[in-house]
Amino acid sequence: MAELLLGPLLRYMSETEATIWVETSERCEVEVLGRREQTFGVGGHHYALVRVEGLEPGGFYEYEVSLDGEQRWPAPDLNLPPSAIRTLAPRQPLDICFGSCRVALPHEEPYTKTKDEDEDGHELDALHVLARQMIRDDRDDWPELLFLLGDQVYVDEGSPAVRRRIRARRDTNRPPGEEVIDFEEYTWLYRESWEDPLIRWLFSTVSTSMVWDDHDMSDDWNISRSWHEEMDRKEWWHERAVGGIMSYWIYQHIGNLSPRELDRENEIYGKVRGNADATEVLRGWAKGIDSTAAGTRWSSAATSTACVRSSWIPARPEC
Repeated sequence: MAELLLGPLLRYMSETEATIWVETSERCEVEVLGRREQTFGVGGHHYALVRVEGLEPGGFYEYEVSLDGEQRWPAPDLNLPPSAIRTLAPRQPLDICFGSCRVALPHEEPYTKTKDEDEDGHELDALHVLARQMIRDDRDDWPELLFLLGDQVYVDEGSPAVRRRIRARRDTNRPPGEEVIDFEEYTWLYRESWEDPLIRWLFSTVSTSMVWDDHDMSDDWNISRSWHEEMDRKEWWHERAVGGIMSYWIYQHIGNLSPRELDRENEIYGKVRGNADATEVLRGWAKGIDSTAAGTRWSSAATSTACVRSSWIPARPEC
């Protein structure tokens, strides 16, 4: 029986459409608001991006997630508001939160730092604080959009739990040591970063756009030609690069795109969508990106001409 491992994440959203991203435990059919999507598989993992179209501008749609007809979200033990899609309203101002450089952390004291468990903590996760504030506030005060501007995961600063999994999997006396090396280990980072119930609820209710930065791949990634040449000589680097590109495409990039862009302008998505095992399709494409990124689009486009009110997610929020 399929279980919901990550998500739902409310990703692309416009006045009339939205996409919902999920990771599941096995191949299944995912249903949101009567729209269904078959999962695709990569490296033994299973994902779907459900397109919900034909919505009303400025609408509020509470939703659940079912896998093969069985409700899997919201979880029965969560005491949280319903997840909802709030479509954009024409000519209405938007509240946008944005921030970057988020390390997955415990959400209770001592908020342990990732290098060593006995070091000083990072203090509070700003996304956790934002979610708690939303629960207290009226829904009219909730932000419509959340921009995550890089470093969603840290390949070079894994948590103690991830480092233990890496040590159990391979010889960390060989480079790159306890840093992430391939697609499978990348999935551990995303799982840890996004599985907290409050973060899942936040991402299920606020439309989220994402872009990568250096720590998603490596500290100072592509900072100079000499850096690139140095890394190109490391025997493990290209496996890391391919795994990083594959995981970024799945966990971050496709959710930035509208249904039209996915269908008409994204050839690789057409090959992956609904494919029970798209591993080699995506791996081959990622190898091409690793060798030459010329002409590759990793950005998302604005979808509304509405006025914008922006809010910064503070690095050290006050509670």
